[in-house]
Amino acid sequence: MSRNVILGIDGGGTYTRVAITSTEGILLSYVESKGAASIYKDLNAKVNVCNAIQEVVNQANCKLEDIVGLAAGVAGLDNDSDLEWVRELTHIDGLECSSQHVNDAVIAHKGAFLSKPGIIAISGTGSIIFGITESGKYIRNYNFHHYAATAARFLSYDTVYKIIAGETDRTDSELVEQVLKHFKVKDLAELAQLGSEGFVEDSRDRNKQFGDLAPVITDAALRGSHLAIEICNQAATAIITGVKLIGSCFDSETVAVALIGSVVNSVYIKNTINELINIQAYKKYNVIEPALPAVLGAITMAMEQKGIALNETVQNNLVKSAAAIFQTCHETIS
Repeated sequence: MSRNVILGIDGGGTYTRVAITSTEGILLSYVESKGAASIYKDLNAKVNVCNAIQEVVNQANCKLEDIVGLAAGVAGLDNDSDLEWVRELTHIDGLECSSQHVNDAVIAHKGAFLSKPGIIAISGTGSIIFGITESGKYIRNYNFHHYAATAARFLSYDTVYKIIAGETDRTDSELVEQVLKHFKVKDLAELAQLGSEGFVEDSRDRNKQFGDLAPVITDAALRGSHLAIEICNQAATAIITGVKLIGSCFDSETVAVALIGSVVNSVYIKNTINELINIQAYKKYNVIEPALPAVLGAITMAMEQKGIALNETVQNNLVKSAAAIFQTCHETIS
């Protein structure tokens, strides 16, 4: 029996998240698969996305032909030249519906603010600060030639460099031991030797190895490591500066901000941002929780393209869908 459904894709640099809902916003299935959707992070990106789509379709007990709208937000889609490989991700026999492909920050913003103005600060596998003003203008921190080097791998690179350089004290001893364990070396001399050889030859593998270390650093900051605190404070400050740059382009005196990603939502960095964001600021910044996860932001984009009104009933259904996704992720982690 044929039915009309909507497909949303949040194609990140570490995970590919895919959801199917009814045209009323009721969640039918959700899949979170370990594997990037960006070819810059994983050469198997198309396989990762296709497998996730097929799995979510099977779980929803529907067919590819039932999908009437699709929106995909993909990490690494930064220029028109990227559209060739991004569109190929969803080029599957039987999937013939209208589609949109945008940067993953766009669907994250859509989910966070439901088409209202605001700024998102994303920091996880990648990093971007992105705002949509009251007039609908898109502004990225990149427009200012500002880059907040706060992605997980950058926290780790800076930490490891300082450890090798000897810029540590007694509060950092546990952190140092965890770093040595992470790189499977017995002492600092071996770590320095590994570094002098480039750590890992393949850049994707190297960035993943460093990215996986980031939770150790953010946790160490909570335990009082001076080095970890320094690194995390730098990250929080860079994010705040980027937010304020974009905020300067808003007309309102109060601007909503949502934090998205594992790094920016780590306890230490999130608390630091909340403490400092309104110090020495021309505007007031309200840090809020995203209304919906990015994958449902993609769903709303696909609905809008199909002319489906996001009325109160649909929005309520999407909020319930978000809660179901959160529960699914929590059970997976547990």
